[in-house]
Amino acid sequence: MERRLLPNPPHKTILNTCVLARASKWLYAKGWAELQQMWENRQQLLTQSLELQLLQRDASQAEVLLSHQEHRLAKTEPPTNLEQAENAIKEHEAFLTTMEANDDKINSVVQFANRLVEERHFDADKIARKAENIDSRRNANREKALQQMEKLQDQLQLHQFLQDCDELGEWVQEKNVTAQDDTYRSAKTIHSKWTRHQAFEAEIAANKERLFAVQNAAEELMKQKPEFVQIISPKMSELQDQFENLQTTTKEKGERLFDANREVLLHQTCDDIDSWMNELEKQIENTDTGTDLASVNILMQKQQMIETQMAVKAKQVTELETQAEYLQKTVPDKMEEIKEKKSKVEERFEQLKAPLLVRQRHLAKKKEAFQFRRDVEDEKLWIHEKMPLATSTDYGNSLFNVQMLQKKNQSLKTETDNHEPRILTVISNGQKLIDEEHEASPEFKQLIDELTARWRELKDAIEERKNKLSQWEKAQQYLFDANEAEAWMSEQELYMMVEDRGKDEISAQNLMKKHEILEQAVDDYAHTIRQLGETVRHLTADEHPLSEQISVKQSQVDKLYAGLKDLAGERRAKLDEALRLFQLSREVDDLEQWITERELVASSQELGQDYDHVTLLWERFKEFARETQSVGSERVATAERIADQMIAMGHSDNATIAQWKEGLKETWQDLLELIETRTQMLAASRELHKYFHDCKDTLQRVNEKARGVSDELGRDAISVGGLQRKHHNFMQDLSTLNQQVEAIRAECGRLGAMYAAREGPPLPPRTGRDPLPPGARAEVREAVGGAGGRLPCAGADPRSWRTPTTSTASSTRCARSRFWMDGRTVRQDEHRREAANLLMNNHQSLKAEIGHPAEDNFSACISLGRELLARQHYASADIKDKLLQLTNQRNALLRRWEERWENLQLILEVYQFARDAAVAEAWLIAQEPYLMSQELGHTIDEVESLIKKHEAFEKSAAAQEDRFSALQRLTTFEVKEKKRRQEAAEAAERESREREAAEAAAAAAAEQDAIDAAQAEKEQPQPQEPEPAPAPEPAPIATSVAVMVDSPPEPSTSKQTPAKPARLSTPGSSSMPATPSSSGKVKSRSRSKSPFRSFRWRTAKKLLTGSHHSDDEEGASPASEDEGVEGTLVRKHEWESAAKRASNRSWDKVYVVAKDGRMSFYKDQKAYKAAPDAYWRGESPLDLNGAVVEVAANYTKKKHVFRLRLAAGAEFLLQAHDEAEMGAWLEALRARTQAPAPRSHTLPAPANTEPKRRSFFTLKKN
Repeated sequence: MERRLLPNPPHKTILNTCVLARASKWLYAKGWAELQQMWENRQQLLTQSLELQLLQRDASQAEVLLSHQEHRLAKTEPPTNLEQAENAIKEHEAFLTTMEANDDKINSVVQFANRLVEERHFDADKIARKAENIDSRRNANREKALQQMEKLQDQLQLHQFLQDCDELGEWVQEKNVTAQDDTYRSAKTIHSKWTRHQAFEAEIAANKERLFAVQNAAEELMKQKPEFVQIISPKMSELQDQFENLQTTTKEKGERLFDANREVLLHQTCDDIDSWMNELEKQIENTDTGTDLASVNILMQKQQMIETQMAVKAKQVTELETQAEYLQKTVPDKMEEIKEKKSKVEERFEQLKAPLLVRQRHLAKKKEAFQFRRDVEDEKLWIHEKMPLATSTDYGNSLFNVQMLQKKNQSLKTETDNHEPRILTVISNGQKLIDEEHEASPEFKQLIDELTARWRELKDAIEERKNKLSQWEKAQQYLFDANEAEAWMSEQELYMMVEDRGKDEISAQNLMKKHEILEQAVDDYAHTIRQLGETVRHLTADEHPLSEQISVKQSQVDKLYAGLKDLAGERRAKLDEALRLFQLSREVDDLEQWITERELVASSQELGQDYDHVTLLWERFKEFARETQSVGSERVATAERIADQMIAMGHSDNATIAQWKEGLKETWQDLLELIETRTQMLAASRELHKYFHDCKDTLQRVNEKARGVSDELGRDAISVGGLQRKHHNFMQDLSTLNQQVEAIRAECGRLGAMYAAREGPPLPPRTGRDPLPPGARAEVREAVGGAGGRLPCAGADPRSWRTPTTSTASSTRCARSRFWMDGRTVRQDEHRREAANLLMNNHQSLKAEIGHPAEDNFSACISLGRELLARQHYASADIKDKLLQLTNQRNALLRRWEERWENLQLILEVYQFARDAAVAEAWLIAQEPYLMSQELGHTIDEVESLIKKHEAFEKSAAAQEDRFSALQRLTTFEVKEKKRRQEAAEAAERESREREAAEAAAAAAAEQDAIDAAQAEKEQPQPQEPEPAPAPEPAPIATSVAVMVDSPPEPSTSKQTPAKPARLSTPGSSSMPATPSSSGKVKSRSRSKSPFRSFRWRTAKKLLTGSHHSDDEEGASPASEDEGVEGTLVRKHEWESAAKRASNRSWDKVYVVAKDGRMSFYKDQKAYKAAPDAYWRGESPLDLNGAVVEVAANYTKKKHVFRLRLAAGAEFLLQAHDEAEMGAWLEALRARTQAPAPRSHTLPAPANTEPKRRSFFTLKKN
C-alpha cells in the first residue's frame, strides 16, 4: 500500500502548488486592481479637493470685490450744484469702468464653478450656491450702478437748468435796480435821458428771448422728469414774475419821467439838431478835398461818419412829429411855436442833404484819380522787381541747375500771367477817368502808355529767357548724357579688364554668356553714341556758346567707345581661348578615362579555363581590340587635330596643350601595347588549351578502343577468322589514332620548349569548370603516350589495358574549391588616381563574387567532408587535412582582400591629397607674379582699379583658406604611421620595464624560494597585441567542421576584425571603415569629400593617446592637453534649470568651442580669435562634466538637432549642418563629458613649438 502511494504525494504536491499559485496570482491581480482603483479614487478626491480650494480662493477674492462695489454704491449722495454733479458723473464713470474690468475675474470664477458642477464634484451643491450668489450680487451691483448713473445725469440736467435760471434772475434783478432809479444821473438833459431810456427798453426786449428759452427747457425737463415739477415750476413762476415786473417798472418809469416834460424834450431835441447842423455846415463849407490818397481816404471816412449821424438825426426828426402830436393834446396853446420850430428844423435838415451828396461825389473822383496814380506806381514797382529775374544771364552750369532755372522762369511766367488781369484793371480804371474827361486826362494817358510798355518788355524778356534756357538745357543734357555714357563705358571696361577666365568649362561658358550679354549691350549702346553725335552737330550748327566744349567731349566719348569695343574683342578672344582649352581638357580627360577603362580590360590576367572558354575570350577580345582601335584612333586623332589647331593659332597655353597632347599620345600607345600583349597571351593560351583539348579527345578515343578489345580468342577456325578480321580492322583504326598521338607528341614537344623558361605552371589556376586538375595532366599525357604500346598487345592480356583513372578524379573533387579560390586572388598593379575608383569598384565586385555566391560551394564541400567523417571513411585523415586547408585558404583569401581594400583606400586618399596639393600649389604660383608686382598706379583711376583688383584677390585668398587648412590635416597613412611609431615606442618602453622587473624578480628569487614560482608567473611579460587565433586542431575534427559550417566567414569585416577603441581625430584622419557595406557602395573616406566644408575641426597637434589602451593595460599614458573642437552651430536655450524655462528661446547662430571640459559660445570665429574671453552675450562657459549629449529624437521642427543637458539642469538644442557633422559633435562632446579635467603642470611644458613636418606625400615646389 505504501509502495503504491509513494508516487502520489509529489503529484498532489505539484497540483496543490499549481492551484495555490493560480489562486495567489488571481488574488494578486484582484488586489492590484483594487489598489489601482483606490489610487484612482484617491487621485480624483485629491484633485477635486485642490480644485475646491482654488475655487474658494478665487470666490473669496470675487466677494471682496463685490463688497467694495456695494459699499461704494451705498454711500453715494446726490449733488447740490452743477460742479458737484459733473464731478460725481466722472467718478461714477470711472467706477463703471472698474466694474467692467473686474467682470472678467468674476466670470472666470462662475465658469470654473459651473465646470466643477458639470464634472459632478462631490461638493457640487455648495459650489452651485456660491456661484449663484456671486452672480446675483454682481448683477445687482451692475443694475444699481446704472440706476445711479441715470440719477446723476438727471441731477446734471436739473442743475444746468437751475444755473440758467439763476443767471437770468440775477440779470433781471440787476436791470430792475436800474429801472427803479428815477433819473439817469449821468444824463444832463431830458433829451439825453430819453435816448438812454430807449436803449434800456431795447436791451430788455432783446433778453426776453432768454426767458423764452428757459421756459422751453423747463417744459421739456418737466415732461421727461415729472418728479422735478415741484422744483422747476416755482422757479419758473418766480422768474417770469420778475421779468414782467421789470417790464412794468421800465414802462412806468418812462411815462413818469417824460410825460410831464414833453414840451421841454421837444425844444431840447430841436436845439440839439440845430447845433449839430451848424457844425455840419461849417464842415461842408470847408473846400479842402485832400492832396493825396491818404488825405482823401481820411476825408472819405469823415464823410461816412457824417452820413451815419444824418441817419440818426433823421430818426430824431421823425420822432418830433410824434411828440408834437402828443403836445397838441397837452398844451394846445403853444402848438404854433412848436410847429414853427419843428418846421425850421426839418427844412434845414433837408437842405443839408444836397451839399453832402455833392461833397461825397467830389471826394470819390479825387480818390479814383489818386488811386489810379498809386496803382500805376505799384505796378511799375512790381515790374521793376521781376525784370532782373527775366533778364538774368545765369543759365546754370549743370543740367540740374538749368532745370531749376527753367522751373523758376516758368513760375515767373505763371506769376506774370496771373498778374496780368491786375494790370488790365489798372489800365481800365485810367481809361475810365480819361473817358469821364478828368482834368488830368493827359497825365493818365501817359501813365497808361508807360505801364503798357514796361509790361510788354517784361513778357518779352521772360520769353527770351525761356528760349535761351531751352538751348542751355540741350547742351547740359548732352553733357549729362555724355558723362553717363563715360561712366557706363568705364564700368564696362572694368568688366572687360577682368582676368578671370573660369575654373572649368561650365564657368567659362557662363562667363562667355555674360560677356555676350555685355558685348550686345555695348553694340546696342552705339545708337546712344550716334544720338550724342547728332546732338553735337545740331548745337554746333546753332552756334551754341558751349559748342567747342561739346565737340571736345564728343571726341572723348568716341575714343572711349572705340577702346571699349577693342577691350570687348580682346575679352571675347581670351574667353574663347579658355573655353576651347577647357573643352580640349574635357575631351582629353574623357579620352584618358576611356583609355583607362580599356586598359583595365586589356590588362586582365584571365586566360581561360578550358579551350571553349579561351576561344570565347579570344573572340571577344579580338572584337574589343578592333572596336578600341577604330574608335580610339578617331578620337585621339580628333583631339590631336584640335590641339594642333590651337597651337597653330598661337594659344596662350601652348605648352600645356602640347603636354596634354604628348601625354595622350603616350597613354594611347600604352593601351595599344597592352592590347597587343593581351592578344599574344590569349593566342598562346588558346594553343595550350587546344593541346589539352586534343589530349583529352585522343585519350577518350584510346579508352573507347581499349574497351572495344574483346577477351574472346575463338573456339574454331571460323570464329578465329572472324576475330582476326575484326582485329585487322582494329589495327587499321589504331594506325590512324597513332598518327594523332604522334601529332600530340610533336605539339607537346613544341609547347614544352616554349614554356621551358617559365616558372610555375604554364597556365593560371583553374576554376571548377576544368574537368581535370593539374595533378592529372601528367597521367593524361602518359596515358595518351603509352596507349599505342598497350593496344597492340591486347591479344596477350586484354585485361591489362584497363587503367583505373576514375579514382584519381574522385579523390580530387573536394580540392577544386581550393583551386577556384586561388584563381580569384587578384593582384593588379596600382594605376594613377583616375583609375583608383575603378579599381575599388572592381575590387568590390570581387568581394561580391567571393562572398555569398561561393558560400554554397564551400557549404556543400564541408557538408560532404562531415558526412564522410561521420561514416568513418578510410581516408579520414586526408579529409581532415583537406578541410582544414580549405578553411585556412578561404580565410587567407578574405584577409588578402581586406588588406588590398585598405591599400586601395590609402592610395586613393594619397592621390586625392596630391591632386589638392597640386591645385593649391598651382594657385600659389599663379598668384606670385601679382604679389611680386611693383605696379602701384600713376593716376587715381589706376589706383582705384588696383585697389578693386586687390580686394578681389583678398576675397579669392579668403576662399582658398579652407583648401590650405584641409591640406594641413594628416592623411590616414600618416596617422597610421604615427600610431605605429608610438605603439612601437610604448612596446619598447614596456619591454624595458618588464625586463627590469624580471631581473629584479630573479635577484629576489634567491632569497624568497617559497614565493619564487608565484612571483615568476606574476611577472611574465604581457604582449602588446593579442596573438592571432591558431588554426583549429585536427581532433576533434567533427566539432571544428561543424563550427565552420554553422559559422562561415562573413564578408563584412566588422565580424572579422576586432573593433578598435574610438578616439577624437582630425578631419584628415577621421575614422574610416575597413570595408564597405555588402551593397557594394564605397563609403566616404578621409579625403573623399572636398576640403571646402561648412564644418571644420580644430584639434591638437598631439592626439589623445590615453583612450587608445584598454582598461587592463598597465600604466595608462597620461592624457595630453585637450586642444578642443570648434565649429559653427545653431543654438536654442530651452531650460535655465530643471524647473525654469529660458527667457530667450530663439535660435541663434553661434561659434562653439569645446575645450578642457567646458563649452563656450562666441559670435563668430573672428570674435573668438580676437578675444577668447568675450563670450556670446556675456554668457559664462558651460561645464560639460556629467552632462548628457543625445540626439533630439522628439524634436521634429528642424533636422540634425541634438540635445545637451547639463548636470545643473540647463538644457540646450544644437543644430548641425548635416548628419555626419552631428555625429562628429556627439562623439566629441561625449568624450569630453566623461574625460577627467586636465592636470596642472608643475614643470615647464615641453618644447613642442617646432613647426609641423610636411607629409611624406606633400608635393614640394621645385
